[in-house]
Amino acid sequence: MKFRMLGVGFNLAIFLLAAPMVFACEANRRSLTQASSASPLRKITFDVSQISPAGLVGPKDGLRSLSYEFCIPAMETTLAEIQAIDPTVQHSRSPGRIGCKRDQYLVIGHTHQPNWRAVLTNLVNLNYVQRIDQFWGE
Repeated sequence: MKFRMLGVGFNLAIFLLAAPMVFACEANRRSLTQASSASPLRKITFDVSQISPAGLVGPKDGLRSLSYEFCIPAMETTLAEIQAIDPTVQHSRSPGRIGCKRDQYLVIGHTHQPNWRAVLTNLVNLNYVQRIDQFWGE
């Protein structure tokens, strides 16, 4: 009860001491959030946590690879760069479900390969790869 006698001045002093710590924590939280949202991995629109180390998804009696699609500029140099990163890819001039434009190749790859996680990471680190979606072949 003795603190009650300290009054408004005491409360103001506590606030002034605590406020910089609160604002510093908030600024740090905001910078971490912005860094994670700026991560190239945000370009992958499917849940990679469902993929096993062998690059397979599904129940034990129905494991399968996960296929993915993305667009790249329709140039032989970009295609060669993609093929060097991911030897599983095939390409076409179709827009695919992802909606590639006329000046782009549709590229389809899959996760059943060694180091599939590193492959996807290397692909999303390319500036011209805007998004990687799961491929739903028909």
